[in-house]
Amino acid sequence: MPADDGALTAAAERLFAEYGLRAVTARQIAEAAGLAEADGDVAETAVAQLFGGIDGLVRVIVARHATGVAKVRAGLAAEGPDELHAWISAEVRSVTGYLSGLSEAGRPSWYGRFLAQVLADPVLGGAGLGPAVETSAGPRVALPEEVLASRLAMTRHLIVQTVADRERELAAQEQGGVPTDTRPGAGCTTDTGHGARPDPWARTADALVDAVTAIWFAPADHGRGFPPPPAMIEFARGMQRDFNRFVMEYRFAVDEVLTKVTILREEFLHLQRYNPIEHVSSRVKTPESILRKVVRKQCEPTLPAIRRNITDIAGIRITCSFIADTYRLLEALTSQSDVRVVEIKDYIAHPKPNGYKSLHAIIEIPVFLSTGPVPVIVEVQIRTIAMDFWASLEHKIFYKYDGEVPGHLVRELTEAAGTAGEMDRRMEQLHTHIRGPVHENDAASGTVAGIDEKLLRQLWELLPGKDSQDPRDRLR
Repeated sequence: MPADDGALTAAAERLFAEYGLRAVTARQIAEAAGLAEADGDVAETAVAQLFGGIDGLVRVIVARHATGVAKVRAGLAAEGPDELHAWISAEVRSVTGYLSGLSEAGRPSWYGRFLAQVLADPVLGGAGLGPAVETSAGPRVALPEEVLASRLAMTRHLIVQTVADRERELAAQEQGGVPTDTRPGAGCTTDTGHGARPDPWARTADALVDAVTAIWFAPADHGRGFPPPPAMIEFARGMQRDFNRFVMEYRFAVDEVLTKVTILREEFLHLQRYNPIEHVSSRVKTPESILRKVVRKQCEPTLPAIRRNITDIAGIRITCSFIADTYRLLEALTSQSDVRVVEIKDYIAHPKPNGYKSLHAIIEIPVFLSTGPVPVIVEVQIRTIAMDFWASLEHKIFYKYDGEVPGHLVRELTEAAGTAGEMDRRMEQLHTHIRGPVHENDAASGTVAGIDEKLLRQLWELLPGKDSQDPRDRLR
């Protein structure tokens, strides 16, 4: 069998374009090349000897066409206002120009459809055997590496699929006897040296350049619309500048409330010999957490609106010994003259459906800055040790299950809340039985701690009216 590699490559290109790379055998290629006397084994041997097999044959076809595309590219004048526009135009017009030349030479054009089959092949499609966009270096643009690779792939697919579709249209029109000057693209001409003739690829090239340009100049922000407009940039700068002061006011408000709680704690401990406060914690939301809540609540993103609508930016949690202590502390805190009560929710008397118990007080307290007082909202939660333990456990369980807690755990949590409430009541009963009600623990001892008895007697002698019925009146 004569080894005509030109005939074999031409026949193989047409068959690959029509049927795909893996649906064509060496014998079919040999028969299409006019070597019908060869049997299958001989044909496979010839393809193997000349090209190294089917994959080698595909590579030879790609390489021969790539050389022709490169020649067309070398003859193109740079188009566009910058390097990227020029690169896009060259990538597109080198392929369409080469295809136009194939048609002009009177040879059937299968190259576009052949490339589409190569690109779709799972083995060769990713091996650099694609269109002309892989015969040149990519554009020098400031894009992340993964974005650059993605846009090169999109450019490759768009060019190959578009020219393949156009080639099919031209083939169908030629088979149907449609004159070339009535096809899409008519009126666009190319100078062949023998006068101007309609170029069937000119309009396709123009449309491809527009489409590829859109790919490369799209923002690399996953649809977020950046770079932002100047007004948005100014808004962000203002928010960043003012938000630091805004959050600082809440930190100061927490300090103010903590000071009040500390004073009450000291008073209970030293004057009444009983401290109802077991533990105190506090927190101020981070700026990001505040702004995410603004978005969830669809709140106007201005500081006055945030101050009005979000009341848990600053929070204090106070853990007490007994239920009676929670109400006693709430009264002592909210009755102060500079504290304004905004809202109180009594979840001890009216627990939530899941069993949660606590006192919630939204209070407003003035923070005195150099520019004057600023009213700031603070959320205060007051609960017993048992309530705090239950709430902490419930929070961890809901976090673990991302809010989708299994039904049996919800039921067990509710039962545990009842158990914790019963424990609160029993412990308070024991405390009352041993020491009496907390308000009766205010009796002073018969001596004054830290004062020498001799010194005390000397002070007594200096007291006017010491023989009066109630000497405490002389101390006031």
